[in-house]
Amino acid sequence: MKRNPITLSRTMISVPLLSFLMALGGCTTAPPIANSHAEAVISTEDVVDIPVVPFEVDSLYDLLVADVALTRNQFGIALPIYLTQARETRDTGVIEMAGRVASYMRDHQATLEMAQLWLANGPQNAAAREAMMQAYAKLSDPVQALDHASWLYENTGDSEAFFAVTAIPIDQAQIPELIEAYGRVKLSGDKQAAVLLATGILYRDNAQLKESEQQAKQFLAAQPDDQRGLLLLAQVMHQQNRIEEAQALIADALQRQPEDRKLRLQYARFLTITDRSQAVIQFEQLHSVDPTDQEVNFLLALLLLNQGNISRATELFTQASSVPSLRADAQYHLGAIADKTGQPAAAIQHYAQVRFGRNYLAAASRLTVLLAQHKSVDTARRYLQRLRSEQPEQAIALFQIESNLLISARQPAQALSILTDGLNAFPNDSQLLYARSMVAEQQDNFPLAEQDLRALLAQNEDNAVALNALGYTMILHTDRREEAHALIKRAYLLNPGDPATIDSMGWVLFKLGQSEEALAFLEKAHGILPDPEIAAHLGEVQWAMGNSDRALQVWQQGLQQVPNHPSIVDTMERLGASLNPTTKSPASEIDVTKIDVSKSRVTKSAKTENAPSETADE
Repeated sequence: MKRNPITLSRTMISVPLLSFLMALGGCTTAPPIANSHAEAVISTEDVVDIPVVPFEVDSLYDLLVADVALTRNQFGIALPIYLTQARETRDTGVIEMAGRVASYMRDHQATLEMAQLWLANGPQNAAAREAMMQAYAKLSDPVQALDHASWLYENTGDSEAFFAVTAIPIDQAQIPELIEAYGRVKLSGDKQAAVLLATGILYRDNAQLKESEQQAKQFLAAQPDDQRGLLLLAQVMHQQNRIEEAQALIADALQRQPEDRKLRLQYARFLTITDRSQAVIQFEQLHSVDPTDQEVNFLLALLLLNQGNISRATELFTQASSVPSLRADAQYHLGAIADKTGQPAAAIQHYAQVRFGRNYLAAASRLTVLLAQHKSVDTARRYLQRLRSEQPEQAIALFQIESNLLISARQPAQALSILTDGLNAFPNDSQLLYARSMVAEQQDNFPLAEQDLRALLAQNEDNAVALNALGYTMILHTDRREEAHALIKRAYLLNPGDPATIDSMGWVLFKLGQSEEALAFLEKAHGILPDPEIAAHLGEVQWAMGNSDRALQVWQQGLQQVPNHPSIVDTMERLGASLNPTTKSPASEIDVTKIDVSKSRVTKSAKTENAPSETADE
């Protein structure tokens, strides 16, 4: 039986819950030239009172059930009810609430449906248009989103919405289609110039730098001194390695717009490449205007740290750490400062707060060393095991860090075991196979080393690093020199500029009795990379050819670089060579804690697919 309608506004029911949902939402980081409306969340200030409308009792009851479900975080119960009631009542408040819940639940099709209903209720409603743009953005459909972004720009002057479409994540193959769509947009008056800037951004993202530069210049001809156009043009010049030209462009603009903070920030960034002392001056000026800008504080701290101003850098890193997006990097540098200044407890505390980001593995590795030195190896291992549980996506690298820890602690058997555990968890992982082959080689377990390296070659027969490693290991542990030569030669043909492979070519030729040919390769390798391992080989070939003075000179250079390097010491002892009583040291005096398996002879090609590396981008 149909009940009498009850007059009630949706705002009377759900405004408190709207605030609750607001706390659950978030915005993506804005692109360098435009704020991203593609992920914006409408604030409670945007919610206006909706005229009181009548609801059927059944609808009211269902909506109350949905509201209660929201208070209990039962979104799966609330969403279907809101969607049904939105379709039945066509009430704007219900539609908006349903859209919000659908967006939070990442039900993109439902989000789009609610935006369409909202727009049907009011085609001139800017909030509905923005909801449509956001819905299409979440469906990675920027062309459809552009229709509504263009409407917003034309009718409300919201240029940020217009440019935000360029920041919607899409495949690179979709960029030309979006460029064409922007080209079809017709706007009134001066607004049409925005098409040039938008397409310039897209050309830049598509690595079409000349086209991007042309669009940026045309935009600036129509809109002189527009900050967004200047920044785009400078970025494109920078990407073409025209750094001085880009810097001059921004410097000139700053003469006319000295209060423009974004221009000054870009100028300061350029100066970090060309003149760091001047960059500090610019960042100090930015800091004086707004001491709470933590991005500026972080960048200034990096420059001051580079200049040796540790106390001020520490202060600024500490301030920058208050921002979640900067916390990990700031804590890493605070840890490094404490580490370098002999404060291990503080370093441990800071490193432990690096929970993500580019410095995560570097922090975990150093923290492990500190725990082993100041507490125990077992404590360090428990820490790494906990990290593997908390951060399973980093488990492979963490297995390798634990292996290196155990090698340094003179527990090679345990190192081999932990890498085997890693391979049990991640069968045939290339990094773990490579790491275990290196540990196995150091333990004279050639069969296991060969097994792992051949497993790598089964995955990719053109893996130059594995080919070189297998060939060189074969020289060390077998008499299969012809086979080793074939492997190393193939690696050399694949990667002729790699000094480790060039060294291996020289060494295998020497073992095959071809000293003259060997010498040429070893001289070339040593010229590219004056590494003590290569020096040991070069010196031995020189010694065998009767060039004892040259051999001693090469070895002395290597020992000056790394005193007591085991390869040079062992070679000289085996050949009966001596520099002087103070230079020559027995192998038994070598500090094995300084030897890291990741820097083993056959891993000098570390910048490869199978040799893990961790760098901190300053």
